[in-house]
Amino acid sequence: MALLTLASGARREDVERGADELRDLGFDPVVGETRADAAPYVAGAAAYRAGQVLEALRDARIRAIVTTRGGYGSAQLLPHLDMALIREARTLLVGYSDITALLEAWTGHAGVVSVHGPMAEGRLARGPEAYDREGFLRIVTEPHPAGRVIAAHARVVVPGEARGTLRGGTLTQLAALAGTPWAFRAEEPTVLFLDEVNERPYRIDRMLWQLAHSGALASVTGIVVNELPGCDEPGGGICGLDAVRHALQQFAGPIVAGIASGHTARPQVTLPFGVRCTLAAGDDVRLSIDDAAVE
Repeated sequence: MALLTLASGARREDVERGADELRDLGFDPVVGETRADAAPYVAGAAAYRAGQVLEALRDARIRAIVTTRGGYGSAQLLPHLDMALIREARTLLVGYSDITALLEAWTGHAGVVSVHGPMAEGRLARGPEAYDREGFLRIVTEPHPAGRVIAAHARVVVPGEARGTLRGGTLTQLAALAGTPWAFRAEEPTVLFLDEVNERPYRIDRMLWQLAHSGALASVTGIVVNELPGCDEPGGGICGLDAVRHALQQFAGPIVAGIASGHTARPQVTLPFGVRCTLAAGDDVRLSIDDAAVE
């Protein structure tokens, strides 16, 4: 397992604690180096960061790449990556937030499984209070479908049922990829997971409008939204979920909100992308992972 810093720089203590947590889980993490040879808001030049990814993909001993943090800069790696190598290696990539650009490259463009799950900073470094250990281990190690996703605080926005391949990530990143060769586009039945944090409602509306009118949602059968922390206007008059409802008025499938994956104050739920799932939004919310993430 490689523990790599692929976007903004991570705090050394978080990387060390994250590596210790991975060891406690039974893994043997190889911690990548960072370099100060680029803008101060990224952890080294894009070619250098991408080179670490390519090196990990070529190393048969490394079966997963876990990222240390998001922030900014993952998309800069995309022109330097080899989709054929990603497809051949089938190495899991684990992360969320800005790492969405890479998760989408793995699943949407190379056609392999990626994992919307814990990074070192803020999650692995804090241990089981910050992420669902059991669910993470089940997804990255067991060759069986993970089954029902924890959804105790989820709510139905639009009822219905949907099946498809689970994909997605942070809305900001998915919108930012539009118009590039690595844009999100669903060509098969897809259940789309959307994560966001600290974005005002009108910005959420704008990004969803962009995705919808780019044609990206044409094959999306259902939408799952995270808890949208920090996305309500001060005073609570307008909330992030209001923007979701408004922007997706014409969407024909079920919509649910409140799954604690990505940005959340609760223990983070891990989701495998690139596997089939079933979404049922009726009296309660049931999201079930129907395929194994690993062989």
